[in-house]
Amino acid sequence: MSERLNLQLSWLATFVAVVDHGSFTAAGRALGRSQPRVSAHVAALEQALGGTLLIRTSKELTLTAAGARFLPKARAALAEIQSGVDEVRTLGTKLRGRVTVGGYPGLSAVLLAPLMQQFRRLHPGVTVVLREGDPLQLEEALAHGEVDIALRTSDVPQVHHNVPSTHLFHEKIVLVVPARHPLATASPMDLGLLADETVMVTGDPYGGWADYRDRLDRIGADPVEIMVISQPTTISALVAAGLGVAILGAFAAQVAVFGDDVVIRSLPGPLWQREIRLYRRSGRVSTPTVDAFLDLLHQTAPALTARTAIWHSTGGTHGKTESHQP
Repeated sequence: MSERLNLQLSWLATFVAVVDHGSFTAAGRALGRSQPRVSAHVAALEQALGGTLLIRTSKELTLTAAGARFLPKARAALAEIQSGVDEVRTLGTKLRGRVTVGGYPGLSAVLLAPLMQQFRRLHPGVTVVLREGDPLQLEEALAHGEVDIALRTSDVPQVHHNVPSTHLFHEKIVLVVPARHPLATASPMDLGLLADETVMVTGDPYGGWADYRDRLDRIGADPVEIMVISQPTTISALVAAGLGVAILGAFAAQVAVFGDDVVIRSLPGPLWQREIRLYRRSGRVSTPTVDAFLDLLHQTAPALTARTAIWHSTGGTHGKTESHQP
């Protein structure tokens, strides 16, 4: 029975590798197995399940409906086995195993990078992997067992309601404008001026990042155009070139906005802050490695985010904020 169980696990691992790498040959290279052995594993799994998982053509592999439904189950099963291995290994004096953390650009640089560095120093036997994405991508990864925990904004409604979450802190949303723009020094700030502007945001304002458009709608601002840019550093360069203004999370602004040609302004009122929540992988019993990472997160997050979670900036502060407060 033990030999058969091990073989079945290898079938699952091979099937997932074929999907992830896009071919039997590439999966074989990744797993250190021959292409015929990879094909045999998938065929054996399909025979055991009584259904076809993959459609093979000369040019590509496509998941069948059965394969698409089975894939997240296979990932979850392999992850649970790995979790069990990790727990056994942590029975000694040192933590071992793997923690996969989800985040988004900006937060990853300001919060997760130093946190991962500190955790690695404390627990060298644990591998910490970072996976970035927008809120819905992170939620999908949690639901399918591809990440253990994720930090994301709560503005985008959950799709998988069985993914538990807890409040962490609020991130300020800031306005990035050219240094000579009227909004760079206006006090009080007249956000009605945004109606005549091209406003740049990260992500997709009509999809995963609709929270920015919702806020603009609530203040009655109808920009000439909303320009969607994937990288905050590109937004900074476009603003410096006088091609528009930008609305960014404070984390992204901290790492991407620099130079005397650009001003960061704190937007007034609670409307311009967003809640960051900690999301846990659904249906998984916590492991000592994940618990240790969460403990460090809760200990260090207040100090790491105190400079950024609530931002203040006054006119004449170019490329940076003038002061911060927790």
